[in-house]
Amino acid sequence: MNLIELIRYRFFLFAGLLPFLLGQAVAFGARRKLNQLRFWLGFAGIFLVLVAVELFNEYFDAKEGGDRIFSQNQPEIPGWFFKLGILALGLAFIIGLYLTLQTGWPVLLFSFLGFLGAYFYVGPPIRWAYRGFGEIVIGLCYGPFMVLGSYYIQLQRVDFVPFFISIISGLSMFCLAILNEIPDYYQDMLVGKRNLVVKLGKQRAILLLKLGLAGVFALLALGVVLKIIPATAIVAIVTLPWILKSIKSAEKNCDNPKAFLFAINTIVVVHIVIVLSLGISFLGSK
Repeated sequence: MNLIELIRYRFFLFAGLLPFLLGQAVAFGARRKLNQLRFWLGFAGIFLVLVAVELFNEYFDAKEGGDRIFSQNQPEIPGWFFKLGILALGLAFIIGLYLTLQTGWPVLLFSFLGFLGAYFYVGPPIRWAYRGFGEIVIGLCYGPFMVLGSYYIQLQRVDFVPFFISIISGLSMFCLAILNEIPDYYQDMLVGKRNLVVKLGKQRAILLLKLGLAGVFALLALGVVLKIIPATAIVAIVTLPWILKSIKSAEKNCDNPKAFLFAINTIVVVHIVIVLSLGISFLGSK
């Protein structure tokens, strides 16, 4: 299996890049223009960080044996994955340092927090994913850190509107992280990965998922009512039937990993629709 096949496109492309684009869309809605150089440098930096995240996840998960407990035929992960991940982070840091010199110190802060999440999510000695903090780290990295950092490189300030938007994005990603861990419950438990699903158990994790998704749409509705978010973003409610069907499938198939994929894939689509609807609503606002 080559490098491309080992990278999980679902999370890498959509969950990773969309929050950055969302921050850019909110900035465009505020000023009606973008600095193209900062856009592409920021995009490249996020791209490199996401590459590093996937490389570290593959390398450290293989080292711990978590992905191989019930599947012994998976290929060995070469040691250069770790070195390539460090290189990707180093290049991203250089981009972050340049943007810091161009815009201000908050970029360095957002970059540093993102790097902490990228490496220590599964990397020693902290290993957030093994201590029950991994889902929160994911929510923060794919919500406030990425959205606010993206917004800042354009406008050199942090405002309430992008912060509010970032909470919706981060909470949606938090829900997706919870759901994605349920099929791996037993193997995570066996390798000592004490994530929230292992700590709570599958049924209570699904309850947490329900509360999280309810929170996403409550914040979306509140934002529209208070005119924080353009009214067109409410189009995301079209995903509610999919969510209900996904939750029902998750409850029914929580011990059937293959059938459970339907629930995961559905919420992935829901996450994409929510973030895209928010971004497009700001692109079209005046």
